Amino acid sequence: MCGFSALASSLLVLLWTSVCVSPARLLGDDGKVLRIPLKRISREIREDVLERNVGADPSTQEDNLRGKPGQGYYVQMALGTPPQLLNILVDTGSSNFAVGAAPHPFLDKYFDRSYHLPTQIRRRSVYVPYTQGNWKGSLGTDKVSLPSRTKCDGPCQHCQYHQLQNFFINGSHWEGILGLAYSEIARPDSTVEPFFDSMVKEGRVPNIFSMQLCGTIDQGNTTDISVGGTMVVGGIDADLYEGPILYSSLRREWYYEVVITKVEVDGEDLGMDCKEYNFDKTIVDSGTTNLRVPKKVFRKVKQMLDAKTDIDIPAEFWTGEDLMCWKIGSTPWEHFPPMGIYLQGTSNSEAFRLSISPQQYMRAVSDGLGRTEDCYKFAITSSDTGTVIGAVVMEGFYVVFDRENKTVGFAKSTCGVRDTTQSSGVAGPFPHSNTTDCAYTVPQEDTTVLMMVAYVMAGICGMCMLLLVVMLGQWQVRRWRRSWDDCADDTSLLKSNTSY
Repeated sequence: MCGFSALASSLLVLLWTSVCVSPARLLGDDGKVLRIPLKRISREIREDVLERNVGADPSTQEDNLRGKPGQGYYVQMALGTPPQLLNILVDTGSSNFAVGAAPHPFLDKYFDRSYHLPTQIRRRSVYVPYTQGNWKGSLGTDKVSLPSRTKCDGPCQHCQYHQLQNFFINGSHWEGILGLAYSEIARPDSTVEPFFDSMVKEGRVPNIFSMQLCGTIDQGNTTDISVGGTMVVGGIDADLYEGPILYSSLRREWYYEVVITKVEVDGEDLGMDCKEYNFDKTIVDSGTTNLRVPKKVFRKVKQMLDAKTDIDIPAEFWTGEDLMCWKIGSTPWEHFPPMGIYLQGTSNSEAFRLSISPQQYMRAVSDGLGRTEDCYKFAITSSDTGTVIGAVVMEGFYVVFDRENKTVGFAKSTCGVRDTTQSSGVAGPFPHSNTTDCAYTVPQEDTTVLMMVAYVMAGICGMCMLLLVVMLGQWQVRRWRRSWDDCADDTSLLKSNTSY
């Protein structure tokens, strides 16, 4: 997640539930409780998902997410006794649940513990780093509830933040973060039970959730740069997508790690070794704004997009240093090429394509002049920590995190269409020789080189020790000889004195 510099250290509280979670949600800022209809299951959903969700109540609430471009999507939750409503960023790229608990220049409101029953704090240190920003704190317990349904009657673990850096975003309107990834990356260690895990453990919801992130709407001469969407906890909502859901197998249960097999610009393959796309991992992360790719991939993507764009675009735009602006409603989308990202399917012999429209890789921003123009920032950036399929990509799709079957699914979203000439979508599956060849692993030769270096260093150390032993032995011999000579001299002197 991206952030501005925090102006002062603030106190935060980390909360994740073990017995107190309900899948209900509220609207973003009006405080009104949403309807909670029973789950409607699409006939197009795979049979295993269908059977699991029949009779379940995944509590779908439409339009329960709010946000701003580049500043994340949040949902309302209630914390403490009596309950207090706060906006919580939904983040599939982390596993801790935290809220602000002290005044801060970038917070509209915070969890004021002076108005609640005492919080129990255990002095166990916690440190959580993100792509940008971090916080430190200690564990404790408190109550959490999703106010439109049930509330927590028992203690829930939480953490008090003592220090933070570059964490909050000015004007984002969220005051905390809800990590939805696996316990392996929970802090301080995997014994911390994440929010969603506790819901599943208590049998409140099936082990599946889904997201429809709806970005900037661009229709004719009107553009809405606010964003919204829906998070479905415990199931799939057939009204939020159209066509099939295509699934990619999770490579590992920590982040939501998938495997990219190919990347295209305007239908042309980048022509890179597919391992480069997954160096050193590829994850699906709602808490990261941009599509982040390894440096080699970024250079190639930038070069091909620039070459295939029909109009003159300054180099500073592709590097993220400058914006591109047009009269409201007149953005020339047809001059920008689409992209394609191919993901491994549910078998090693197939892949499917995510079609990425220009409206996704060009992120809408405010021009700062009272909305006189439509302005955009290039939403693909280079990364030192692998590929991150962030919110700008997810905004084109309905994304299903099917944890029970260890897959992530993508379908065409039913969000308002920003432009009809080029739209996002899914296609496939397509045959592939062996998708596992694209997953990044530490090359064997690297291990061999490291072993050789280790042996060489051990040999050098051994030679040094041997030399030291030899030098020590020589010193001891010289010392013994001096002692012997001194003793011989004393003996000679004694004999001389005796004969006299």
